[in-house]
Amino acid sequence: MLDVEETNGVSKTELIAAMKVWLDAAEQAYGVKPIIYTGPHFYETWLEVHFDDYPLWIAHYDTHRPRIGRQWHFWQHSESGSVDGIRGKVDFNVFNGDSAAFKRLLIR
Repeated sequence: MLDVEETNGVSKTELIAAMKVWLDAAEQAYGVKPIIYTGPHFYETWLEVHFDDYPLWIAHYDTHRPRIGRQWHFWQHSESGSVDGIRGKVDFNVFNGDSAAFKRLLIR
């Protein structure tokens, strides 16, 4: 998974090019398309249309269901969940699909 939430001052062209290099290398190494993790505003501003063929994990806390210009595969809807047996807060996520769709994302 590639977590991209900041540009660190690079241009959109530089960001897209650097992401493509990393995504291509990861896909070749693992045999599956890497998942891109980001927020909706960052995706729409920087990434939209460039990576539509990659699975998307969207972090969006202030909604009942994220709405962006494409399908998302995972939705992180909270970063402050509580689970018995775990100290501290945990992320809560939803997968947008069935077990067969999930299996297609796994490293083989």
